[in-house]
Amino acid sequence: MCIAQFFQNVPDVIWSGIIASVLTLSGVLISNRSNTTRLTLQLTHDREEKAKERTSGMRREVYLKATEELVKLNAFLGSLPQQDITKSNLGEGFVGFQSASARLQLVAEPKTTLLAMRLSSAYGELIIELMQHLMVLGKAKSDIQIADDLYTKANNEVQRVLSAMSQQNETGKPDQQVFDALQRSFAFGQEQTSKYSAARSEGWESFRMGNGAFVRHLLSRLRDIAPQQMKFMVEIRRDLALLGDLSEVEAEMHKQLVRMEEKLNQFLQSVESTNA
Repeated sequence: MCIAQFFQNVPDVIWSGIIASVLTLSGVLISNRSNTTRLTLQLTHDREEKAKERTSGMRREVYLKATEELVKLNAFLGSLPQQDITKSNLGEGFVGFQSASARLQLVAEPKTTLLAMRLSSAYGELIIELMQHLMVLGKAKSDIQIADDLYTKANNEVQRVLSAMSQQNETGKPDQQVFDALQRSFAFGQEQTSKYSAARSEGWESFRMGNGAFVRHLLSRLRDIAPQQMKFMVEIRRDLALLGDLSEVEAEMHKQLVRMEEKLNQFLQSVESTNA
């Protein structure tokens, strides 16, 4: 019996069942393939969303830290005249922002990374520029301390001589030679206290002038850096996909910058007129 005759002898009922089974199986295969495709797309989408969430969470933490350290850095710069450059490491106040900026550059968008690098560089240059003013202030504070110590010693000696002179007078029969020697010591002590008092005053005047120069330089440079800082903050908001019109935020920041510049100019003019 040939194959053709074999198929011809198969009842129609069996053929109907076979065809129905094939159609059913085909439908299942097509459905499974479609479900597999949808599942693959869903898993891919979920994976991408989770990656975005992780990146967003990481950026949020890093950006907030960088912003916090930037505020601390500005406050640190303003406190530099009160720092003792011989006993403290001035770089410590800059390290916080540098570290936060380095972390930010690893997770930020390219434009934000570039702005962070420029901002970090600008602050680094500013600190180097301020060092020359701090050296002047450091010398003035050292002169003040030396003069004050010598003044205290000379004044204590004057008080000792005055006490000895009082004791001589209270005896009723002062020794003229001793009293004359005490008077000479008193005159010398008075001369020394006047000398060291004047040196201390000169030190304070030098510190006042140096502090004025420091403030003028710092505020002037902060005014120059402010636009970079403004752009940096706008890009941070953009990276974090914060709601709102960023152009409106940038415009408001620009208005605040203009007002700040006006106040800084007024303050600088006041400092210059005071030091004139």
